[in-house]
Amino acid sequence: MSRSVVILAGEASGDLYGADLAQALQARLPDLALYGVGGARMAAAGVQCIADSRAWGAIGIAESLKVAPKVLIAFQRVKRFLRRTTPDLLVPIDFGAFNVPLCRWAKARGIRVAYYMPPGSWRRDRQGADLPRCTDFILTPFAWSAELLQSMGATAHWTPHPLLRLARPSETKKAFCDRLGLDPYRPIVALLPGSRRHEVRALTPLYARVASQFYSLMPEVQFAISVAPHLDPDRVHALWADGSRQWAPTETRSVWNLLAHADAALVCSGTATLEAALLNTPMLIVYRGDWLMNLEYRLRRRRLNLRWIGLPNLILQRNVCPEFIQEAASPEQLTHALMPLLRDEPTRQAQLQAFREIRHALGEGQPLREAYEWILDALQTT
Repeated sequence: MSRSVVILAGEASGDLYGADLAQALQARLPDLALYGVGGARMAAAGVQCIADSRAWGAIGIAESLKVAPKVLIAFQRVKRFLRRTTPDLLVPIDFGAFNVPLCRWAKARGIRVAYYMPPGSWRRDRQGADLPRCTDFILTPFAWSAELLQSMGATAHWTPHPLLRLARPSETKKAFCDRLGLDPYRPIVALLPGSRRHEVRALTPLYARVASQFYSLMPEVQFAISVAPHLDPDRVHALWADGSRQWAPTETRSVWNLLAHADAALVCSGTATLEAALLNTPMLIVYRGDWLMNLEYRLRRRRLNLRWIGLPNLILQRNVCPEFIQEAASPEQLTHALMPLLRDEPTRQAQLQAFREIRHALGEGQPLREAYEWILDALQTT
């Protein structure tokens, strides 16, 4: 009897993890039917997409409201699909605003739910209160997350973080530099303005101004900008021109090559900060939005009660990588803080040491089962 799995990913990182999971499952169950919500990576991995989530990424209330109509339409479309097909397993990935209500709905109709990478799993003081009731089991990349969820009554398993396997360069530094027109013997700074359009609009001109200031202090430094697959490089170049007349190449392929071969990076807060840590790239973590996002941040800052926003800092619960949020993310402050990372100074070495600790916290060297193994077990018991 043929079996089916529905994978639900709402943002770029979830699309990556969903594609990785789909490939692992298909390699072991070639007849498995895979459906889902995701982007280009999941589609390329053989997932038949019910809805495209590439334009869903948003931070804050104002930006979330802009994408809400698309998300609500997709929510109803997925419910109609689940009514028709009744898959053997529903596998949501992060994106709690969409996935948790859908899990509640599916679980009430007898559909089994395996939540992979639950939302807020990096938190050490709490986990999603609804997760035990709306899941059959949970696969989380943090040991403390599994322990908290188990104490709440959930069936939760600690699995190795997929980026431990996935975050690897695919080309040598020479090949990378030849392709982008860079000199492999001069310092390289990677610029990651994010995958959400509003992030790129805010951070690209800021990074350009940092580059302009930096050239006057260290003319030999080279900058390269990462452009997410669903974004237009020409638009990024236009945004760059608002802040700098100096040319900087854009990397439209895997960001892992750029991070692996860079000496330091400016990274938009998000999954990319963890990718940089796993690729041993010292970084400054940056987040800046428009005036409305700035106002929202000021109003909600106390209630959010977040000491850090960057994953390296959240995972180790200390100041590993400097964070520059909103007004603090000025060209002058970023230029000043970037300089020590390009020299063999204690700040650089401290980050590199912390990155080794992060790998261990994510399960490297631990006798853990991969997520796909737990899902295969679940499918075999149907």
